[in-house]
Amino acid sequence: MKVCILTTVHQPFDTRIFHKEAKSLAKVHEVVLVAPDEERADKEVDGVRVITIKKPENKLLHPVTMWRVFKAGFKQDCDVYHCHEPSSLFVSAVLKVLKMKRLIYDAHEHYPSLIAENSLFPDFIRPLVRFLADIEERILIRFADVVITVDEILALKYRKHHNNVHIISNYPRLELFKPDDLNSENGGIIYVGGISRDRGIYQMIEVANKTNAKLICVGNFTDELNKNEITNFLEENPSKNVVFTGLLSHSKVVEYLNMSRLGLILHQPIPRYIHAVSIKLFEYMACGLPVVASNFPEIARVVKEADCGILVDPTDVDEIVDAILYLLEHPEEAKRMGENGRRAVEEKYNWEKMEEKLLELYGRLK
Repeated sequence: MKVCILTTVHQPFDTRIFHKEAKSLAKVHEVVLVAPDEERADKEVDGVRVITIKKPENKLLHPVTMWRVFKAGFKQDCDVYHCHEPSSLFVSAVLKVLKMKRLIYDAHEHYPSLIAENSLFPDFIRPLVRFLADIEERILIRFADVVITVDEILALKYRKHHNNVHIISNYPRLELFKPDDLNSENGGIIYVGGISRDRGIYQMIEVANKTNAKLICVGNFTDELNKNEITNFLEENPSKNVVFTGLLSHSKVVEYLNMSRLGLILHQPIPRYIHAVSIKLFEYMACGLPVVASNFPEIARVVKEADCGILVDPTDVDEIVDAILYLLEHPEEAKRMGENGRRAVEEKYNWEKMEEKLLELYGRLK
């Protein structure tokens, strides 16, 4: 079977899209991945043909990206289109109608909320944007043969509008994320992921200063507005405790994780985070790090079940400070929690188990 993976938003080597799904599917099927990037290219990487189309710098020109992805997707003689966000779902729905192919919609975010939170939209119009994006997605998923999502909360949402919904959770690969002997008493605290106000960067900076602990932030700013705002804040409030690395390779991320003493997830209480679990939680756990995480329902379920960290109110800096200091001052307890997290990943929260489900799902499409 030939699979054409389409994304109009994600980078070509996205963790879930390329490093997990595309590489897993390529073990059995012929896979081509079409994604936007800074330059056009057509190359084979790890058994996957990767076609990149040049995306405009201006976000308002996103329809141009959609058109270019459509043209590249139309050229593929595939059996299945596998798309990853509402705009690529629109593209794939048109391709399905024109070429009579199967269509899988892979929803790994609460997209209506994500779209509404774009810095392009002023606050007063965001509820309307969220409502319209939700309506659009409900209409478009009718074209999908299968809907894949990442957790039970999103699955319940999609099952209201589709009768073939499956959960393929966004767990880490055991072979990539694993602890080693780099952890030391001199390590600091780490955050991996997009950097923004909504993901708790201001709380993290304040916590680093109050605990005098080194904070490593691994990842890019989510957009230019966030970058400028946070850069200005740090110029006015300089901190020797905070280091931004930018986007790093998988191996380098693991290296930083293994030099750290605990991982932070301080997402703020906004709709798309409250009922979601960040993949970074499982990556911290896989590397044997105890976590300090937002006390949202799905995150709390994982942390409590595994006994792998401390839950906090992500808006309460003093509570976060107390949790971090407890783990830093009680290394044996931190080690116990970290080992619990690694054990939970080995037994349950790993991509190898999800790969089996994904390949089985594709096997039923034949």
